[in-house]
Amino acid sequence: MNTLLSVIVAIATAQAASSSAERAVVAVVQQLADAQRTFDQAALDRLLTADYVEVSPVGDVDERAKVIGFYSADAKAKSPEVSSIVIDQPTVRIDGTHAIVIVRQTTNVGPAGASRAVVMRVTAQLRRSGNEWRIASTHYTGIRQTARPQ
Repeated sequence: MNTLLSVIVAIATAQAASSSAERAVVAVVQQLADAQRTFDQAALDRLLTADYVEVSPVGDVDERAKVIGFYSADAKAKSPEVSSIVIDQPTVRIDGTHAIVIVRQTTNVGPAGASRAVVMRVTAQLRRSGNEWRIASTHYTGIRQTARPQ
């Protein structure tokens, strides 16, 4: 079910972008989120450039190997369940073989129906090689949530 939901969200998000190139880069960012949610190291290996670098949600600067290593099977077993990761509000700028994509990413942590949302703004820099876009860098910034009245 989660895979179907991810595909539906990816399609809806990609359709929000206006051109086929914009849809393609937004889809790659969704694929990254899906690979993170499922701890899919093989997908991360395909999606990330050799010189990938990330600014993590806690402000650490992590190289490619450390990022992929974070998503090991052992780490997955110790991590809280992530029921879904939804990206929306894409802003896309493409200049030849480079693209910048800014999205809002909502990560639902915990079992479906009892999850809490962690919302971030994600900036991804992508490079195209041939017809394939790969992610060269990401920067995650938390979005402050307003308190709900009790």
